[in-house]
Amino acid sequence: MKKGFTLTELLVVVFIVTVLAAIIFPVAASVRERARRSSTLSNLQQIYIAIQQYKLDEQAFPPALFNYIVDTNGVGCGNIAAPPIDHVDTTGFLKPYLRSTEVFHSLNSPYDDRRILTEVYYPQGHALAGRMVRVDPLDNSSPPLCYYRYDSMNIGHNPGASRFELRYSLFWSNSALNQTENRLGGDPNGAQPYGDGFWDAPVGMKRTDTPRQLGYKNPDDSTVITWCSYHRTYSGGTPNLGRDDLALFLNGTAKSVSTRDAAVNSIDMFNAPYNVRP
Repeated sequence: MKKGFTLTELLVVVFIVTVLAAIIFPVAASVRERARRSSTLSNLQQIYIAIQQYKLDEQAFPPALFNYIVDTNGVGCGNIAAPPIDHVDTTGFLKPYLRSTEVFHSLNSPYDDRRILTEVYYPQGHALAGRMVRVDPLDNSSPPLCYYRYDSMNIGHNPGASRFELRYSLFWSNSALNQTENRLGGDPNGAQPYGDGFWDAPVGMKRTDTPRQLGYKNPDDSTVITWCSYHRTYSGGTPNLGRDDLALFLNGTAKSVSTRDAAVNSIDMFNAPYNVRP
């Protein structure tokens, strides 16, 4: 007669399997996340190479990294029958300098449909924060610019938020944000006394403005090009402490940037992303 397992032996086996699962599953999840972060950082590096090539050809930075479609009929971006992202005309943008549109997508993004368009709003930390991105940003009757949700490098979406936010922007400054620039310049007495910014009246380029903006001819190497926020974790709609935002700077650095960093006066990628340094 064959001897079977006792109840005690079965319970021991179940306990061991449970403990191993508790150890292995978080490790596996962590490994997957590191792989996805590496993929995003690689994409950002490819975007950096492409944007430098574009700058050499055009003597300026593009209006967007990838394409947007203008809603000229007033029907709303969600109602436009857009071509798939791979087939859209990208004259004037970075796609001709890249092998694939996959570069614009984060594996952590839940938006993988290549056809869906959306309205986009300026993020917190931008002079036009809360406004819809339009052909004429200061005219509420101007047609909105419709971005692909698939695009994780021009735009992003925070959990619980009802709208998508812009990431890549040629100009972002006003006098209040330039005061933050003065504090971050390293001199409490204001060695870099930036004053009115691009979006202060009259709107346009100013000698008092910070050069850390892509719209200027020779922006500082510390200028933020864009960032991907799909690797963040949140508590109550606010990013947790951690190096979760993956940012690309004009000096070619693509790196993790803390979303809560006291070393920069508590100004972070969530509150004032364009002020962040490499």
